[in-house]
Amino acid sequence: MLDYVKRFKDTIGATAVMFLSTTLYAHADTSTALQVGVAGTIDIQAYKNNNFPVTTFPSIFFDSKYAYIDGDEIGLYALHTEKHQLKLNLYYDSTEFKPSDELSQLNKRRPSLMAGGSYTYITPYGGFQVLAEQDIQSHSHGYFATFAYLAEAHYKKWTFSPELGVQWNNKQYNNYYYGVSTAEAERSQITAYTPNSSFQPYFNLDIGYQINSHWTLYSSHQVTRLSRQQQLSPMVDKVADVSNTLGILYRF
Repeated sequence: MLDYVKRFKDTIGATAVMFLSTTLYAHADTSTALQVGVAGTIDIQAYKNNNFPVTTFPSIFFDSKYAYIDGDEIGLYALHTEKHQLKLNLYYDSTEFKPSDELSQLNKRRPSLMAGGSYTYITPYGGFQVLAEQDIQSHSHGYFATFAYLAEAHYKKWTFSPELGVQWNNKQYNNYYYGVSTAEAERSQITAYTPNSSFQPYFNLDIGYQINSHWTLYSSHQVTRLSRQQQLSPMVDKVADVSNTLGILYRF
């Protein structure tokens, strides 16, 4: 989450009005904070097998001037000021495919540990971020990059953190998760397919509710529209991936 606050007048009553109102961002306190908890996620995938993985996992969020943990991302700040954040990170890409139903003869696609970095420029109206990640587990041998707009809005005990962006995947990344090799095609009778690189837009919304000074209930919702190259894959029959997470955190 970005280290700035969107302040609202007490007269704002509805979330829709809240986001449309003229507001002011200010840099937040950068003192060290640690939050731990548990969360559960359901992924509604675009794959034909209708496999909707449900996972439960520990959640850790930590932020200081020099290092951070943000759920599935851990890293160091190479630069951390009110207007500029340069991060070097390790990121867990949870994208996966488990063969079943008519796709049972295909190979499994595994999640990957990615390494990379990001730069965020913070303005009074939100943050603009560029990010690049490379697979370091040799699953896809691929990489991707994103450009996104991020914001953080506060209203009473609620926090809303929207992110709107576009992700570019290289050919190797797309081929691993959406391609069908000749060997797979021969044993499954599914048409072989090799996608190219592509762009895909996404929208993410994190919502937090502060129960008291220690406990926070949060949820995260992301919709990622598949690119044309991904939609043409014989592995998919939907146009988007949808992920929903619900969790609770304790702040020390």
